[in-house]
Amino acid sequence: MSTVSLRILCEGATELGFVTQVLAPHLRGFGVFAKAQLLPGSAGGVVSYERLKGAIQVDVGRSRSHEFVTTMIDLYALPKYPGDPKDRGVKGAERARVIEAAMAAELPSPQFVPYIQVHEFEALVFVDLEQLLPAFPDGEARGAPERLGRSIDDLEPEDIDDGPNTAPSKRLIREIPAYKVQKATVGPLIAVRIGLPRLRDACPHLDAWVRRLEGLAR
Repeated sequence: MSTVSLRILCEGATELGFVTQVLAPHLRGFGVFAKAQLLPGSAGGVVSYERLKGAIQVDVGRSRSHEFVTTMIDLYALPKYPGDPKDRGVKGAERARVIEAAMAAELPSPQFVPYIQVHEFEALVFVDLEQLLPAFPDGEARGAPERLGRSIDDLEPEDIDDGPNTAPSKRLIREIPAYKVQKATVGPLIAVRIGLPRLRDACPHLDAWVRRLEGLAR
């Protein structure tokens, strides 16, 4: 098996932590050596398409055949991106796939793998809400897993909506205000404890991305 290098352009520090602590160690077993990079000027916030496009073009333009680039950008609060249907009737994963296809069409290169996180990193926390308890040992999360579980009923993590008050991160912060300032450390830690196999089982769009990255060295 050959080896490849992969740069993962991340929207914020939480995504960067997830890539570094969870995704990159897994991909090494497939000959894919991934490195997370915070998008220039993002400051952990919303990333404009023009800024992202410029960063991708720089990477792809100087890449050799064994060098790849992908993205980890939240669908929630996404500004104007190509192909975005902006239709509330379209499920998050389908909307993300449409945007990813449009990005691939605008930036055609076998070395570019677009990925939009549905709807945001915090959807992954909802795979196992009980992991909030050890992440906040001072008791701030006491009772939160039960209340958060009731609030989403039977929704799968990637199906939690992206409303300004009901997106995954907004639900978490409402129950655990400390999450807002600690998410860059607590979020990846929770993902580590849940484990990538369970995250993939519960989040099909994430799983499809990881499968594609696993195959880059073949």
